[in-house]
Amino acid sequence: MRTARAKVIKGKVVTRAKFPEGTKLLIVVDEPQPEVELDDEDVEAIRRARASIRAGRKVSMDLLFKLLPEA
Repeated sequence: MRTARAKVIKGKVVTRAKFPEGTKLLIVVDEPQPEVELDDEDVEAIRRARASIRAGRKVSMDLLFKLLPEA
């Protein structure tokens, strides 16, 4: 999957990105998102996770989803 930025100008999607003829695109509106508030415990958990990833200790996406609580 590739991503590209675009802007609507006079009702048309305009981008500098080049795609082969016939490429199918999925357009997602880039809307401002609310800020995420993190406490010190959250920040420390993220730092530990990043250090683990850099050290090569990773889990598959399947396992990650099994570990996450259901919403």
